[in-house]
Amino acid sequence: MSDPKPGIYRGMSFEDYSRLQAANHSKLKHFAKTPCHARDAMLHDDESTKYQQLGQALHQALLEPELFEENFLVAPNVDRRTKAGKAEWAAFEERAAGRTVVTEEETICISAALANVAAHATANECLYGIGLSELTIVWEDPATGVLCKARIDRLCTIGGYPFVVDVKSSHKPASLHAWQTSIEHYGLHTQAAHYLRGLAVLKPLDGEFRRKFAWLVVETERPYCVRMFEAEDAALSIGNDKVEEYLRAYAECQKTGVWPAWGEGLDLAGLPAWAYKKYDLE
Repeated sequence: MSDPKPGIYRGMSFEDYSRLQAANHSKLKHFAKTPCHARDAMLHDDESTKYQQLGQALHQALLEPELFEENFLVAPNVDRRTKAGKAEWAAFEERAAGRTVVTEEETICISAALANVAAHATANECLYGIGLSELTIVWEDPATGVLCKARIDRLCTIGGYPFVVDVKSSHKPASLHAWQTSIEHYGLHTQAAHYLRGLAVLKPLDGEFRRKFAWLVVETERPYCVRMFEAEDAALSIGNDKVEEYLRAYAECQKTGVWPAWGEGLDLAGLPAWAYKKYDLE
């Protein structure tokens, strides 16, 4: 498909979104290592894990329930060592062509998560109140001219404030410490900043009113609890600085055709700061 002009698009499939030749966060974040790593990520998609597949199923069940049954199918619990089991499985595989298969255990998780979201007042307002889901946004970064893209899970209001909400799954309990660690580890604050930057270009709010950002976290292990976190301004500010840094590096690499790796020479390495404190060697 031909790349669309900058704008906000509803109804674009994830497959079509993936084919758009523009910079998204999943590629830009690799500039935190080197441009060489970022280039490699642009050329080679990462393999999905079982957690990513379950996360995708949860994602669609929550945000696009009308499409969930079309795209996902529950695998029957049959003994494929028997003749009857083999026949039932063969019939299932025919029905499953072109669809993603989920296990009965994963179905239990999805059903419980849906029930827990419905019972969570803030999550319920976010997902089932006024708003739009699965928006593709494409924009040109004003400072660098880099064409960017993002996939917005949910654009809504919470308590009267405009929010961008990202749905995340976690196989760990959604404690504050665990989620803050995930924000740092996965660069979720830079992802949030990337989304907000795009909407600020395409659909700026009047006056000093600004959008907020939140994560709706769904646990994929019993008891499948849900929790919502609002992104702190300080974290978003740091994320915005990092996105600007990545985009400048990306623009320079596109201009020169050079994607540097680690620098030459020797880099001094010791112990991490916490280890020096452990040994009283500050």
